[in-house]
Order: sequence, then C-alpha cells, then structure tokens
Amino acid sequence: MYVVDLHKSWLTHSIWRQRFAVRDAAHVRELQAAGIAQVSIDTRKGIDLPATPIARIDQVEPEFILPVERVKAQPRHVSLGEERRRAGRLIGEASGTVTDLMLAARAGRVVDAARLEPVVGKMIESVLRNPDALAPLARLKRMDAYATEHAVATAALIIALGRQQEMSQPELEKMALGTLLKDIGQAAIDARLITKPGMLSKSEYTVVQSHVEEGLAVLEATSRLSETSVAVVLEHHERYNGCGYPYRMAGDEISLAGRMAAIVDTYDAMTSDRPYRPALSPSLALRQLYDQGGTQFDPGLVAAFIRTVGIYPVGTLVMMESGHLAVVEEVHHDNLLSPVVRVIYHAARRQYVTPARVDLVRKVGNHYGQIVRAETFERWGLSPLRWQPA
Repeated sequence: MYVVDLHKSWLTHSIWRQRFAVRDAAHVRELQAAGIAQVSIDTRKGIDLPATPIARIDQVEPEFILPVERVKAQPRHVSLGEERRRAGRLIGEASGTVTDLMLAARAGRVVDAARLEPVVGKMIESVLRNPDALAPLARLKRMDAYATEHAVATAALIIALGRQQEMSQPELEKMALGTLLKDIGQAAIDARLITKPGMLSKSEYTVVQSHVEEGLAVLEATSRLSETSVAVVLEHHERYNGCGYPYRMAGDEISLAGRMAAIVDTYDAMTSDRPYRPALSPSLALRQLYDQGGTQFDPGLVAAFIRTVGIYPVGTLVMMESGHLAVVEEVHHDNLLSPVVRVIYHAARRQYVTPARVDLVRKVGNHYGQIVRAETFERWGLSPLRWQPA
C-alpha cells in the first residue's frame, strides 16, 4: 500500500518521509516501533481492499455531474478594474486576520487557523473571477507589514498556480491556508533578526531557519491542519537539489504543495523591498527562477508558474522599442511576450505623455513597437501605486 499520512506529529518520530510505498512486513514493524498506530493510504498508487458497491457509486457519481452545473458553480469572470477594487479590500481583511494570529502565537495563545477559512474562500473566488488582480496588487507591500502581506501575496500566487495546474478547490484551500500560516513560527524569533539589514551570521541564520519547526509546533499544538497545509509550512524552504532546510529533502521527496510553495515564496520575496536589498522587477525575478529550475526548484513547476503570471506580469514597468515606458495591464496567456500595456512616459525626454492603451498582439495601431526589457519604477522615479492598472 502507498502511505500518505502517518497521523502523528512530524516532531515525535524519526520517519521524515510522509509519503511512501510500504516495502514489506519489516517496514510495517519499523512504523510500529516509531509509534505509528494508524495511517491513511492512496488507493490509486497502491493496493486497497475491494470496494463495496456503494463505495464504487460514490466514487463514480461526481464524474456524471452535468457540465452546466459545474459552470454555475464557477464565479463569473469580471474586468480587472472591478476585481482589483474587491482585491484591495480582501488584502486588508486577510492581512488583519494573519496579524491577529501572529500576535496570538507571540503571546502564547491559541492560534485559531479556522479563522482564515472564509478569507481563503474569498481569495479563491477572486482568482477565479480574474487571475490578474489579487496577486499583482498583493505584491505592493508596506515595509512595516511585510510578514503578513507576504503571507497574503504568496497565498494568492499559490492559488493562481494551483488553478493553472487544474487542482481541485479543496486542494487549493489547503495550500492557501498553509501558505498564510507558513511563517507564523517567526513570532518566536527576535524581530531584529528578521529585519536585519546586513548579512546574518551562521548562528543567526540557524535561529531564523528554526521558524519552520517553531511554526509547526505552534500549529500542531493549537490547530488541526491537513497534510497538504502542513507540507506547505514544513517544506517551503526545501530545495529541489536537497540544499534547503529543515530536512534537506530533494526532488519528489518534497510534496507537490511544498515544491509549489517554494517557488511562490521565493518569487514574492525577490519582488519585495527588504531591509538588505531593493525589490527586483517581476521579470528579472522570473528569469532567476527559470535559471534555477532543476537545481533549486522543480523545473516543470517553474515553467507553469511563468505561464501563470506571464513573462511580464501585470503591473510590470517595461521599455518599448519607441523609447516609451509602459505598464503591463493584461497578460495574454497564449502569447506571453505581447501583453496589453498602457504607455505613460517618454524616457528620453523624461516627461509624461497622454496615457495610451496598446494591445501588443495587434499589429494595427501600435506605434510603440514591442517590449525591449523590463524596468523598475524606482529607476525612473515613478510611483508603482499610481500606475497600477485600475
């Protein structure tokens, strides 16, 4: 049989893999010796007892749901401007809830993870209505609220990536919940280390790394999380080549949720201002992720992530062939190099121009050419908040 859940805290036994095929009777005795009393299995990957007729009906029935009923269950698609207005309010609500839970963890009170479930549901609905609204807006953070706003941004990104991978809504919910909670262990660490502007010493870095297991300890003591949510908390700093932490897992030893969380966590950190370095442009961050595919990150998931957010994500400042600066307003997911942009600035003259919306897929009416490269708002003294798509 193929084991998927040991039903026991990660910190109370020495079996670091949570998913594996049982080899033989000796392997079973090894699990018993480690105090494992019960397990859950995946019958698609192993051998199960014969299913009863009722069980077979329950398994097959969802496949016959009428397509029209599935369509009715999906939120309608709305314009980017309409969804960004909703997303702004949602980010505030989500950040406030995460802040409350982090304060509870710091004070040693119960961390009620269930409070995040309504927020997660709203985030998924937002991404389904328009995938280019919530995640780009969540990327714009306040330095003094980085921890909570980073949690919200990475949750939005993992929902979008999971949707691109055609994952079920229950799995999206579990991944998003884990992503919102993944850094709650930082509440146990001196805040001066988290925000230190210079390089960390080896001992300081070891303390910072401990936030993973600290977070899991807090959550297991006060909340009942799914295996997927726990995997996100525990594995978002593991790396595909085995050089991550805390367990130096590698390749498929890292769960799918953990590999996805590593990508969105790194991307959002790179595109955010930090005390020790300024934010990278989204396009440069994506290029670095692409270069690290196969070493730091799962290469297939990196490619899927780039397809999800676009080579030039919404809100990116770009230089056009004409010498004008433009902001990406909409991504064509079937033509990532030619998004819809709003031209705002003449770089050579250092002056604003009358804004013009240009769909780069269309050859007629485009007097600006194609994108030459990504730029940063800071380099040109422009406000990213002012020129975000609305």
